[in-house]
Amino acid sequence: MDKGQFKIGRIIAVRRTSFVFIFTLVAFSFLFPSCIKQLEKEGIYDTTLCSGVLLDQRTNNPVADARISLTDGELVPLTVVSGRDGSFEIEIDCDLAGKGYYLKVEADSLYESRTIALTDMGFGKQFYEIGSVYVVGPDFPLVSTMEFSAVTATSVHCGGNVTDGGRSDVVSRGLCWSTMQYPTLRDSVVAVGNGTGVFETTISTLHYNTTYYIRAYATNGVGTSYGEQLSFTTCDGLPSVTTVAVSSVTPTTASSGGNVVSDGGFAITARGVCWSTTMQPTISNSRTSDGTGLGSFISSVANLEPNTTYYLRAYATNEAGTAYGEQMSFTTLSGLATVTTSEVTAVTATSATCGGSVSADGGFAVTARGVCYSTTPNPTIASPHTSDGAGLGNFVSQLYNLSSGTTYYVRAYATNGAGTVYGEERMFMTE
Repeated sequence: MDKGQFKIGRIIAVRRTSFVFIFTLVAFSFLFPSCIKQLEKEGIYDTTLCSGVLLDQRTNNPVADARISLTDGELVPLTVVSGRDGSFEIEIDCDLAGKGYYLKVEADSLYESRTIALTDMGFGKQFYEIGSVYVVGPDFPLVSTMEFSAVTATSVHCGGNVTDGGRSDVVSRGLCWSTMQYPTLRDSVVAVGNGTGVFETTISTLHYNTTYYIRAYATNGVGTSYGEQLSFTTCDGLPSVTTVAVSSVTPTTASSGGNVVSDGGFAITARGVCWSTTMQPTISNSRTSDGTGLGSFISSVANLEPNTTYYLRAYATNEAGTAYGEQMSFTTLSGLATVTTSEVTAVTATSATCGGSVSADGGFAVTARGVCYSTTPNPTIASPHTSDGAGLGNFVSQLYNLSSGTTYYVRAYATNGAGTVYGEERMFMTE
């Protein structure tokens, strides 16, 4: 035999060939992951996500906490547990796909276990949907959930119907609810008697503006079964309030109010009106406080600015928050006085008589009044003027030191906290 050869049985191996073979394996181990990545890019996968949902065959309810195991009868490489809604997912490597593996489903001891053959789950398939898997349990009761009614912020009226006791006495029945789907006896529960037949009750421990899931239940000597799941959302619990039209508007005040027609299920702790120079005012703006409880109320709005547009809404507050009535808008009065100019009389070369009448003060006391005159139209108090007292009423003004043969323009004026206003303009010529 050559020194470069050795013999095993009838097979002759060459050392040089063996070296090349080992090199090929090493090269393949580096290339395989990149090949898999390329296959995934092309939509071919090396793992398969197997999913489904477990249901009770008799009641059609989800079966939670069941064990789903991948097995070949002896080896169990992976086990998952079904969720509250009976769903499960199990990821299977490609080298296990199509090799005689199956899923073994085991709920609690009251259910019969069953197996599901994985027959058409070959390499390269990303998802394998089993669908609904029904497991056979004992004779639980048959119960349905009644439609709910009379939903408020904290309560709902509901019930159920036990149509079959399952060959065992129904020792308890009622309703269970939760903010999570598929509530069970581990969640909130109210018991409503026993036996078969229709039952109803009002649940009054709910939280406002919350979505709940509810199911009827029935328990016999074997166990507990549930009716179909319903869902509802409690009311937001806010009051209902309307806004009274704005009236009695002055330069700085107005009157309004509201009517709290519903408390939303919680006591009204504050009510009134709020206002602002911007739309949709809230209680963070200016507001009144006009008592508590249901019913109508009147609000006096004060400290406003003259000649300004405001937006106003009634409000009502309870435990759930603050609600607002419809928005009203109004504009305060200018606050300026009302004054007229008298005819000019007793005109001489250097003097004349005029005056005026202040018929309204605009909501502010008139602090100055008289006439102003000039040789140009539209004289103001920046021009020569008289000072003829204060307040409402008529007054007479004497104009002196005029120039002869000159045309003058004259207007009465009245000044208050809002400013100065002028009467109509008169024109005359000195002699």
